[in-house]
Amino acid sequence: MDDRCSTCAFCEGDLALVANYKTPPKGETNFGLEPYSRDLMICSLCGHITNKHSYEFSSNFYNSAYRKSTYGSETEANFKRIMRLPVSQSDNRHRVKYIKKFTSNLGWNMPSKCLDVGSGLGVFPAVLEEAGWIGLALEPDVNASISIQKLTGVTAIAGDLMKIDNLGSFDLITYNKVLEHVPSPIPLLARSKHFLKPAGLVYLEVPDGETALKVCGPNREEFFIEHYDAYSKKSLEMLITSAGFCPLSITNVHEPSGKFTLRAFIQTMEKRS
Repeated sequence: MDDRCSTCAFCEGDLALVANYKTPPKGETNFGLEPYSRDLMICSLCGHITNKHSYEFSSNFYNSAYRKSTYGSETEANFKRIMRLPVSQSDNRHRVKYIKKFTSNLGWNMPSKCLDVGSGLGVFPAVLEEAGWIGLALEPDVNASISIQKLTGVTAIAGDLMKIDNLGSFDLITYNKVLEHVPSPIPLLARSKHFLKPAGLVYLEVPDGETALKVCGPNREEFFIEHYDAYSKKSLEMLITSAGFCPLSITNVHEPSGKFTLRAFIQTMEKRS
């Protein structure tokens, strides 16, 4: 097991065992981790759920093993398949519709500039651009950034947000299912302030572990090994405030794909005050 402490990283509540895994649960990507062992833990105070194990999912892992195992060699075919999904089955079109409605209610006029951190196949920034946003996709893997730009036409840059400068400033910064993949999400979220316009917003989505556990139990994708964390509303709010932001909205959504998700719009504490 890893050496992260036995108390919650957000509220310091005691962690209790939910499940112990000696083999991957059904549906989890096989990353070739041998021997396989991890504990799923839940905070007794805030309901935050965390994976405890001895594996390190570094940037190199996401540049190679994760991308190959998750998306396979048919990147273009997978991208086109997801883009062709009808609206009723598309997580990405639902989230972009939500983003557009939220920002429109604030009086935003299109086009607005958006930085998407950790863009994966590029489907989300592609749908954002379809809706009128001017997007920039940031991916740590050079090959991934090249693929995103080729498939979507969205400008894509290879880099780590914690290390890169000179990206410009943005009206909106998005983290679509990204923060659960990093062991220290607070510094990454806090780094957003360096690239956010004074009136800008951050939009983020994370696994809703609280609802997934209650409705379906622990053998869910929200708790798969590549996710360090699955959140409750309480722990997500603590993540947000610890990074120097204020939540404007935190909501639950059961996505067309079946995922249980928490999504939030946040702004800097300086702007809120």
